[in-house]
Amino acid sequence: MGLFGKSHQPELPVESTKTTIISEGSFIKGDLKFSGSVHVDGEIEGTIICEQILTIGKTGKILGTIQADKLIISGLVEGEVDCNVLEVLTGGKFVGEAQYNEIMIEHQGAVEGTLKAKKGREPLAKIKKKEGDKKLPEGDGKLGLIG
Repeated sequence: MGLFGKSHQPELPVESTKTTIISEGSFIKGDLKFSGSVHVDGEIEGTIICEQILTIGKTGKILGTIQADKLIISGLVEGEVDCNVLEVLTGGKFVGEAQYNEIMIEHQGAVEGTLKAKKGREPLAKIKKKEGDKKLPEGDGKLGLIG
């Protein structure tokens, strides 16, 4: 039994979310790599690689190249972006070239430049049919009502 009658309980491992914060008024120039998530309210000029979520706050500004799993923009991003998920929120602005798997642009979110969806998914025509799949009857290409 521990101090004051409390039993000692073993410490449980805590999973860290590892979020780095670049505060408003900060300026960083160079190449940066983050294994966790990042929230930017300051300014960064250079290349950023973020293995998780990169969030640009309303006062945040990034000029350069970004590679991230998920990019959320409430501030300004100018440059090249390669990400799985791109979100431009209300008041956010993206200028440049972006490659993405999923995109979401809120009302009053601004995008200027080139957006290109990655070819991460195969077209339906290329998906191989499994053995035993029933073949659908071929039609004449005309739509009509049944009955």
